[in-house]
Amino acid sequence: MKLTLGVDIGGTNARAAVVERATGRVLVSAKESWTERQPEKVVAEVARLLAKVMAGRDTGDCPVGVGLAGMLNGPVVVNAPNLGWRGVDFGTALAGAAGRRVLLFNDLSAAAWGERSAGAAKGSQHVLTVFVGTGVGSAIITGGRLVEGATGVAAEFGHTKVELEGGRRCGCGDQGCLEAYVGGARLTEWMKEEGLTGTPSDLEHLAGKGDPVARRLYDFAVGHLALGIANLVTVLNPEVLVLGGGVLSHCPGMVDRIRDVVGHRAGVAARRAVRVELARLGDDSGLVGAALLAAERAQAGAPPG
Repeated sequence: MKLTLGVDIGGTNARAAVVERATGRVLVSAKESWTERQPEKVVAEVARLLAKVMAGRDTGDCPVGVGLAGMLNGPVVVNAPNLGWRGVDFGTALAGAAGRRVLLFNDLSAAAWGERSAGAAKGSQHVLTVFVGTGVGSAIITGGRLVEGATGVAAEFGHTKVELEGGRRCGCGDQGCLEAYVGGARLTEWMKEEGLTGTPSDLEHLAGKGDPVARRLYDFAVGHLALGIANLVTVLNPEVLVLGGGVLSHCPGMVDRIRDVVGHRAGVAARRAVRVELARLGDDSGLVGAALLAAERAQAGAPPG
């Protein structure tokens, strides 16, 4: 049985797992939360998690795939707002601490690869994945390959603009990004500023009951999200659109709106070709995807990072 290793790093915790390469099955996993996010502390914690899941298992010299929310350049984390990191060579540091090769991937790229390998888009060659959770992320797979762009930051859908000038401040430091209006953290802040309490699912409930403030915020946020996704479907012509993330999993009305807008506003040929699916691997999508991507890249002779 060939094994590989995956790590999923969030703003408050990390998970590590041993994954069966042939099936994407998680054999063992471990999770650790933290309050201190200094890179050296996170490196040490992740190295401990890896040692824990590897204990008693023959993992050979398989690499570690790490999914992390942020903009990456090889082993360097260029900007990870959830962690407060900029210009951190995390990949090299973790490789030294873990004693094995490490490859970093954007968390949505990892999740998309997991869903394409063992989840909602299994076996598909052309996949668009959009997750709405704390933030908004996406990944593109075409011809069975991730689209990563010239500097590795392709598919930053959450940072496309919905305001021509100014707009709400986003976690990336810019203004007017889609994420600043519909990402769970920023949408909750916006609700508070407008005198509403609760979570995005509460906003959906209030909007459905006809609350005028809730309806204004909800329509703006979900309308731009749905139309943006429909436009991506038109441009990319995917076989499968995979929707996931904590916000969408708790807001069925948002999912329904996306389905409706894609079905009516995406280009005719593209909307006829695409099927819309909900992510099936849950919290494991990033773990599985990072592990399988790392194994594939290592076999292909890709450089670390």
